[in-house]
Amino acid sequence: MGTRLLKVTVILLCCVNAVMWEFYTESTLMALFWAATALGFVIWIADDIRRG
Repeated sequence: MGTRLLKVTVILLCCVNAVMWEFYTESTLMALFWAATALGFVIWIADDIRRG
């Protein structure tokens, strides 16, 4: 459970980072990069759950 909690924390921080990049710097490219990183971690968690 420890690694899953760490991955969820990374997802949360990536989402916050994406919002901050978009809101403060209006850099959509960097915001999309951080959102894609968060999505990658979501897929990784889903794969871990699927594999059991």
